[in-house]
Amino acid sequence: MNKNEKVQNTANVNVGKVEKKQRKPRKVLNTIINVVLVIAIVVAGIATYVSFVSSSGQGAPNIFGLRLLSIQTNSMADTLLPGDLVVSTGVKDPADLRPGDIITYWTVINGERVLNTHRIINIYDGGDYLIFETQGDNNTTVDPLTVHESEIIGKYSFHISGVGKVFDYLQTPTGFLIVVVVPVFIFFIYHLVQFFRVLFEYQNVKNRIKYEQERGRTEDLIAAQQEEQAKKEAERAQMEAELREKLRAELLESMAKEQQAAQEQKEQESQQETEQGE
Repeated sequence: MNKNEKVQNTANVNVGKVEKKQRKPRKVLNTIINVVLVIAIVVAGIATYVSFVSSSGQGAPNIFGLRLLSIQTNSMADTLLPGDLVVSTGVKDPADLRPGDIITYWTVINGERVLNTHRIINIYDGGDYLIFETQGDNNTTVDPLTVHESEIIGKYSFHISGVGKVFDYLQTPTGFLIVVVVPVFIFFIYHLVQFFRVLFEYQNVKNRIKYEQERGRTEDLIAAQQEEQAKKEAERAQMEAELREKLRAELLESMAKEQQAAQEQKEQESQQETEQGE
């Protein structure tokens, strides 16, 4: 493994440690936001569906066979109160209904066709069909209009107190905006910011690794230059040492020749003095 690979591996390890430290709180936050988004989408879908079906005049909201309706009046107090969410099941055979059952059906009130939830008081045989007489628990008289079996859309199963107000609010523009649109918009902005933040972090990590690689190459180049310089200096020192040794040898040789010449001259002078004495 060369130096560049070591630098890159070190940078990757450091980045991995930082990302691991940041991952936990980010994961918790993402989980919370995703849960909120799922709830907002589910609520939005249910509210939109309930609103559409309720206003279409073709039927009642039906979710997995359950019909969701919000009580609007006190006619069924104290059994059902305004704002309660009534959950009814479909009626397969109207003949199975009995007096005392609470049903939801289409009727006309104040000239408008609406859904109503009242208790059955009497059942009449119309030959090929059944006619139901209904009355609200809080009313002193029976309903003025009887109910044809084809108008019945569900039989009361249970209710959730107060939740009907939430559905009513969600069907208003303000409620839908605050409860559904705003959370979804915030979720979108949050993930958009997260996307760009991750993109910037990726660029930073990439630049950091590139910088470490470039610095590693620079250090390798400097080390190579220093090694080359040291090699040249060693060669120059060796040449200087050899040159000094050569000069020393030549100097010693020259000194030896001068001593030998002086010795020979001295011997000649001694010989000449001897000859003159004779």
